[in-house]
Amino acid sequence: MKYRKKPVEIEAVQFADDPDTLIKINDGLGLDPVNVSYEDPDNPVLKIPTLEGVMTAQVGDYIIKGVNGEFYPCKPDIFKETYEPSGLSVDGKLLAEKLAVPSEREVDKQARRERRRKGLL
Repeated sequence: MKYRKKPVEIEAVQFADDPDTLIKINDGLGLDPVNVSYEDPDNPVLKIPTLEGVMTAQVGDYIIKGVNGEFYPCKPDIFKETYEPSGLSVDGKLLAEKLAVPSEREVDKQARRERRRKGLL
């Protein structure tokens, strides 16, 4: 038997070593405290406590807040294959929702209404 992943909306911030991004991770996602390690100054990493232990995120990785409030890092290529924006936002403010795709039932209802309007039903 095959299964398909349920559509889930998540919150995520792409990690960058700058104060604005660290604030978004801290305040926007609620990951507290933000723990950036500068052991290698050219490659800072963010240490994230996860359900599986402490994981590290490198600059460019996405920090995801899961459906149960858990956090985990995700590489950019995997993130882009797995997720798509649920709406357009700038600085965390939603500007426009994606157009919803009507369900089969809604399409059938619209088709019946159109046939009734034309006198075919």
